[in-house]
Amino acid sequence: MVNYRRRAYGFSLIEVMVVIAILGIAMGIGVPGLQTLLANQKMKSATFDLVTTAMFARSEAIKWGGASSASISIVAPSNNFSNGWCVTFTSTTPCNMTSPNDGVMQIVRPTQGVAYVVYSGATPIIFNRSGRLASGNSVRLQVNDSHFSTNSRCVSIDSSGNATIKSGACS
Repeated sequence: MVNYRRRAYGFSLIEVMVVIAILGIAMGIGVPGLQTLLANQKMKSATFDLVTTAMFARSEAIKWGGASSASISIVAPSNNFSNGWCVTFTSTTPCNMTSPNDGVMQIVRPTQGVAYVVYSGATPIIFNRSGRLASGNSVRLQVNDSHFSTNSRCVSIDSSGNATIKSGACS
């Protein structure tokens, strides 16, 4: 006698629907947390770009200070850091993001979805040959997330040229 019983391969429709329901619940719980994580990482990256630029400009001012009386500056196009910024040999050197001229040492492109606001201090940010700010006053820039209004950071460059980051708005 021949057994015509079929072997079952694969999954039943109920098993597939249960797995899809579990995945849907897991995604519903995980996606908001992932969005917050990505927003925080974007803000950390944007503030880190600004701090590393300040450290670079300060070190270049000290390095070149012994050879000349030139100062090193962080210049933003139209004084708007949201459009990016350049490290230049002089504060009068324009920051052209598309075709830089001879006086530009470094170009930093803007981070999408992030706005930089000069909270206090003068722009351009000028470091003298000792690495201190030429104005003698500290500069604070507030970094704001365009999508999450509560997600902001404050970058402070004190009169000695050292940059620090604080979570939250500049005060």
